[in-house]
Amino acid sequence: MRIAGAALNQIPFDWAHNLQNISSAIAQAKTEGVELLCLPELCLTGYNCEDLFLSDWLPASALAHLQQIRPLTEGICVVVGLPVRLAQRTYNTAAVLRDGQILGFAAKQFLANDGVHYETRFFVPWVAGETTTVEHEGESWPLGDLTFEHKGVRFGFEICEDAWRPDDVRPACRLMGKVDLIINPSASHFAMSKTDVRYKLVLNGSRKFRCTYLYANLLGNEAGRTIYD
Repeated sequence: MRIAGAALNQIPFDWAHNLQNISSAIAQAKTEGVELLCLPELCLTGYNCEDLFLSDWLPASALAHLQQIRPLTEGICVVVGLPVRLAQRTYNTAAVLRDGQILGFAAKQFLANDGVHYETRFFVPWVAGETTTVEHEGESWPLGDLTFEHKGVRFGFEICEDAWRPDDVRPACRLMGKVDLIINPSASHFAMSKTDVRYKLVLNGSRKFRCTYLYANLLGNEAGRTIYD
């Protein structure tokens, strides 16, 4: 199976811009014969939406806009990052779409709370092993600590910070032997030599947990505040 990650330069709250980038990435992936495409963390809304992640409006709007991506996924499996709000709690998730359908939402388990990241203010960490459902206009999908399958390849998730935790607690340690592929949609900011650190993180993760590791980061200067590379 051919897999790929796309680095997108997104803008907080700019639905039209973000959807256009997502659409273009999916179209290019299809042209190049990609069968599974990973887009970055929170790529639908942008990463720096701050306190609006705590509103009902932003996650609800993200879920509504996710429906526009569904028709684009005919013939391809696509991972899209967005916030989901349940019972007055907001979760950082990665939606898995395929052939116009939403298969489910993997939720981030460890939150970044240093440097330019204040995720514990906006999000609630998901509990390992737990699942629930999310509903929208009469449809419902699983959400939580999930694994998926595409074309015979089993895959699970680490979302950015998940992969930076010790090997004996990060999600990958519970996925070892259960999946062939770990997907990591990220919003990891620029710092000197950090590209090399990320490269080693992915390489060591693949070796340690004996699987293919797919990583996709945001790109560019988001809202004049955070630089991604």
